[in-house]
Formats: sequence, structure tokens, C-alpha cells
Amino acid sequence: MAAETTLDSLRQRIDQIDDQIHDLLIERTGLVEEIRGRKNRAGSPVIQPAREAAIFRRLAARHRGPFPLGALHRIWREIITAITALQQPLAVAVYAPDAETGAWDIARDHYGSQVPMTPFSTISQVIRAVTDRSATIGVLPMPSEDEADPWWRQLTSRDTLAPRIIARLPFAGRGNARAGRDAVAIACQPVEPNSCDRSFIIIEVSAQISRARLQSCFTAAGFRYDLLTVWARDGLCLALAELHGAVGPDDRRLTDLSAQLGEPIDLVFHLGGYAAPFVNTPHA
Repeated sequence: MAAETTLDSLRQRIDQIDDQIHDLLIERTGLVEEIRGRKNRAGSPVIQPAREAAIFRRLAARHRGPFPLGALHRIWREIITAITALQQPLAVAVYAPDAETGAWDIARDHYGSQVPMTPFSTISQVIRAVTDRSATIGVLPMPSEDEADPWWRQLTSRDTLAPRIIARLPFAGRGNARAGRDAVAIACQPVEPNSCDRSFIIIEVSAQISRARLQSCFTAAGFRYDLLTVWARDGLCLALAELHGAVGPDDRRLTDLSAQLGEPIDLVFHLGGYAAPFVNTPHA
């Protein structure tokens, strides 16, 4: 009888904790409603991946006990996305042709189970959906080297509200996502360079420049990069660089890069960037 009473009391305590969690979630939603009004007055975007990343990094730093961090991240993703959807309707367009399902899994895990998601068979369809605002967010494959027709060249627009890269997915591990490369999220909103751990730029370069020479010029200008790839067609040659840290329009290193190349850089497109994915490092 004592053991049964103890078990019952533990269950009652769990019910009390569930009520507290629920009450705090209601309170959190109310605070976000207040923040929404201030964002609207300031013109700030509702979707703020850098802030979302900072929230989880802070929680991970204070986490203790056996509850998995991956599960904690999924819970918080559901909360953040649901509350974001209260501030602005969300819809996600995903590049998910029949043979590639990994991006769909990653998008679902990141944006939650309640946000409408639509698969598209071509990348151009995803970009068009975001551009015409039928989708709030587009999920595309992470850029890679030596692509014959890279999608990133479609983002070369001066329009401040053209699609830009705002996040890299997954942020905290792949979970049950099927095999495939990482993805990026794009949205039609300005990206504050200082919020990015990695930045993407596109520059026009001479078609005669070698990749080794281009790499040398970026390094000499003070840039560190994870990806540097070139696309050329019909006399136009564009280089995409995924750079460490913030890179704004007035970055002095761009001037240094022009000097290293030996010619002015006529075209520079800032494609946004992302908060570096969280890496769970076990405590020693």
C-alpha cells in the first residue's frame, strides 16, 4: 500500500509539473504577443533564426540530467515555430523530388508538425514560391562545389526583399531524417550581417581566373571560407563564397579582395548567412 501511495504521489507531482509547464507556455505566448507589437513598430522581421539559435545554445549550456538534447531541441522548435505562426502565417516550400526525401525530413523536424509544407520537384519552383510570397520559407540543398547549374545564381538581386539565406538545417543534429546533404532556408527578409556565423556572397570574377588563384586572393584579403565555387556561362563568371563571420556591404576586406584580384569587383551580392549549427560536445 505504501509503495502504491508513493507511486500515486509521484504521478500527482508529475501532473503538477505538467500544469506548471502549460501555465508557463501560456505566459510565454503572452509575452511574445507583446513583443510582436514592438517588432511591428520597429519593422523587425518575425522570423529571427539567430535569436532562435541563441535560445537553444543557452538552454543547452544549462541542461543537466539524462533527457536528450536532441529531444529538447525538437520541443523548443515546436514551441518557437507555433508561436512564430501566431505572429505571421507560415508556409514552407521544400525541394523534395521523388529520389531525395532528406530535405523534407529536415524541414519537418525544424519547422514542426503544424506548419503547412509543400514539396516541389524543382528548385526554381521553391524560389518562385518564396519570391511571390505563396511560401514564407524555402528549403533548398546546401550549395556545393562543381554544380553544373547552381541554384544560388538565381538569388543575384539588388532588391532588399529578394530571397536570402537565413538558416542552415539541421541546427541540432539530423534526428530521424533520411540520408542527404544539409539544407539552407531562404526567406524574403533582410539579414543582419552581424547575426551570422557564416555569410554567403557572390562576386563577379574574370573567367580566366583559376580556383587556386581565387582561393589565394580570398585568403590574402583576410577571409576564411568553408566553400568557394565558381559558375561560368556566356561570358559571365560568378563565384560563391561561404565565409566565416559577418560580412557586410562595407567590409574592408572586400576592398582588399579587389586589390588582390587586380581589378574592381563590379558585382557583389550578399546572400545572407546562418547561425552555425549546434554541436553537442559531451562533458569530459
